[in-house]
Amino acid sequence: MDLALEIQELSGYLDDNKKRLVVEIIKNFLTADEVVENDLKLLEQAEQEFLLGETISHDKRNWK
Repeated sequence: MDLALEIQELSGYLDDNKKRLVVEIIKNFLTADEVVENDLKLLEQAEQEFLLGETISHDKRNWK
């Protein structure tokens, strides 16, 4: 089984507090370079979506 899928499947057995802890543990294993690279990719994606008009107004977002 793919490791990411296994993590996703097993996380279904955890309550939200334990899931948050697991996320923080995973973040601690990431290097600054990995985080920055991922952030850059997300920023590029957001810029493309903005240029293509694929964004929505802040007021129209369902924040619940």
